[in-house]
Amino acid sequence: MKITKQIIGLLLALSTFTMTAQELSVDNSSSVNIERLPEYVVITSENTKLLGGMNINIASKKSNYENVLKDLEDLLQKNKNLAIRNQTDLLNAMSKLGFDYLDAYNASAGTVGAAAGEDVQAFGSNAKYRINMVFRKKMEFRD
Repeated sequence: MKITKQIIGLLLALSTFTMTAQELSVDNSSSVNIERLPEYVVITSENTKLLGGMNINIASKKSNYENVLKDLEDLLQKNKNLAIRNQTDLLNAMSKLGFDYLDAYNASAGTVGAAAGEDVQAFGSNAKYRINMVFRKKMEFRD
């Protein structure tokens, strides 16, 4: 709860910036203190295709930042907070939270489709694509 109170001011300040593509809303009960987050964050996103949503995961096990990374994951994952449904929403949300996008690369893909090989097309496949996106704190938030 202390984390929540500390970042409410930051989020209110950030919410005054003009967003041209979309407006992000954050409920006050779940916020993350950017000062406690590491300089770099790698977020794995996976299209679930079920109801058009995304699964978001931040590896944090045994990290010095485990608790705050879990808080960030919860903030990004819960639809009622930032309503992240695709990579565009994720990029905009992380920018609003004080991070710049650096790079993206494919994560290990777990597929559930009935296809194999390079030349096979799997129409109606439930293949899931996992992308790792690398973010870095904006200059004004770095140590």
